[in-house]
Amino acid sequence: MNVNASEPGSSTSVSLKFIVIPFLIKSVITLITMTCRVRWHDKDVMENLITSDTPWILSMWHNCSTFAPWAMRNRNLTCMVSASRDGEYVARLGALFGNKTVRGSSSKGSSSATRAVLKLLRQGDAVALTPDGPRGPKYSVQSGVLWLASAGKAPIVPFHIEASRQWVLKSWDNHRFPKPFSTIHIGIGKPVLIDRVMFKERPEQAADAVQQAMMNNVNRLKEFANRTRHS
Repeated sequence: MNVNASEPGSSTSVSLKFIVIPFLIKSVITLITMTCRVRWHDKDVMENLITSDTPWILSMWHNCSTFAPWAMRNRNLTCMVSASRDGEYVARLGALFGNKTVRGSSSKGSSSATRAVLKLLRQGDAVALTPDGPRGPKYSVQSGVLWLASAGKAPIVPFHIEASRQWVLKSWDNHRFPKPFSTIHIGIGKPVLIDRVMFKERPEQAADAVQQAMMNNVNRLKEFANRTRHS
């Protein structure tokens, strides 16, 4: 993968950072998850889509995107990742967990990255993206995912991770990381179909439908995590 960011210092030192930091993050994630219990919810929804060879979009909020490559490891998933310097770390982390990446933003419908993702969907592949990333606002569905879903004839499948014990950052997205020895709940929500007519004529209704499906998934996983915490 080409390094497309620049900063003061030699290109060698920059390249080493892009190699070392994702490796360290992967090691930390692996060590933490080895101590945790993992509980999937409605995993069969995803497995049925995988075996059907139909295109689909795994849609997650930005605040659980760091642990998502681990949860979805080795599933031949292509993730849309920001072309920024931070995105380079995410892309390399995803590769370490066996995922592929397309660099760019789904908010730019004419971008080469969006066209590449649309091509994958039309080939029957699965892709993953964060509809509120990379800058937010939090839990807000941007139009890019709706356009891709309608043009690629792919259902949007909510995905979320919630742990019984976790660190929550004071960032714009309240990014969270499971703590060691916690129970990690991974949930697949009800798929949402957005056709071309709905996207063109009722875009706000389409965005609301996706946002509601994703938040329903978030809220039920929070409830599962809360029950585990107090059990």
